[in-house]
Amino acid sequence: MNIFLPLLAVFGLPILVTSLEKKFKPIEWLSPVVCCYALGILLGNLEFLNWDAKIARTLSEVSVMLALPMLLLATDFPAWFKLAKSTIISFFMLIICVALMCYSAGILFKDYDPEVWKMAGMLGGVYIGGTANLTAIGKMLNIRDEVFITLNAVDVAIGGIYLLIVMSFGVKILTLFLKPFDHSLIPDEEVDVLNWRKLSFGRKIRNATILTLGCGISVGISLFVSKALTGEESAGVIILVLTFIALSLSFIQKIRHFEGSQECGHYFLLAFCVAVGSLARADQLLEGKMWYFVFCTFVMFGSIVLHFLCCFFLKIDRDTAIITSMAGIFGPAFVAPMSQVLKNKAILVSGVTTGLVGIALGNFVGLFVAYLLK
Repeated sequence: MNIFLPLLAVFGLPILVTSLEKKFKPIEWLSPVVCCYALGILLGNLEFLNWDAKIARTLSEVSVMLALPMLLLATDFPAWFKLAKSTIISFFMLIICVALMCYSAGILFKDYDPEVWKMAGMLGGVYIGGTANLTAIGKMLNIRDEVFITLNAVDVAIGGIYLLIVMSFGVKILTLFLKPFDHSLIPDEEVDVLNWRKLSFGRKIRNATILTLGCGISVGISLFVSKALTGEESAGVIILVLTFIALSLSFIQKIRHFEGSQECGHYFLLAFCVAVGSLARADQLLEGKMWYFVFCTFVMFGSIVLHFLCCFFLKIDRDTAIITSMAGIFGPAFVAPMSQVLKNKAILVSGVTTGLVGIALGNFVGLFVAYLLK
């Protein structure tokens, strides 16, 4: 399969979905993010397309690395300090909940496989940090290849279910018992969106080109720093450098209010959703043993439910609870799409920061749980 179809689908479907959003009510109700993710899943599982997962993975990495700095450029960083306290409390509770559920799963499922204690540690790492933590812990503990592959595939499937739930009707359910986000803490910046809509087509193309080139240069710098410091393309280092560059530029008022950064960032996020959705392959999941699904579901959804209950009793607002959950369960790359669903870009910086902290802590917590179970 050539690269033309993945390129067309990943970068063309977001344009189609957003153009139909106001005309087709289901898209508006579900949100373009969910629709693009669902379309990606469909593309990845249509056998006659022979979808190339390697190309899709590369496109997902490129799109999210362009989207993140674009969205962060429009961030009012000083306003983040007003949100930091509740974010820290919420994420600290998530760490406790994940560690508790991983330990419980290790005890309950210990007779199913002699390496369950390693699996529990790997899930502890991935649900606090990200896939990099799951891989690192697996290698540190020398887990069997077949266990690693199956656990990773099942985690993607269960994670996809949670992603679809929370990005669609899950937000509405959580609205019923979690307090609303206090928007009085942040300035109203909708004027930037209105200015973008008034621009001519030519000006929009010019601004989009400037943003893409500028963010592309930032990605290049981030890759260079990552290789210089670690000898490889480390996701954590790349995201950290990208975040630092974008936040530094956001202090310049003209850059922060540059028309199109939010809209272009949202477009690349939708492209990311199409690409990453196509990686959820049904054939890989069917090869796994059923108890793997039960094991992952117990840990993930047990951690999520416990975390939201803690947020309820601690009076953490809905948006902060959800964004810290996404930052931990999926990592910083998924914070931006969720902030779009919540229509709240004020939590983007705190969410990305939380995700980066999670990547830093994931290995320690995961290994701690694993050796506690051994």
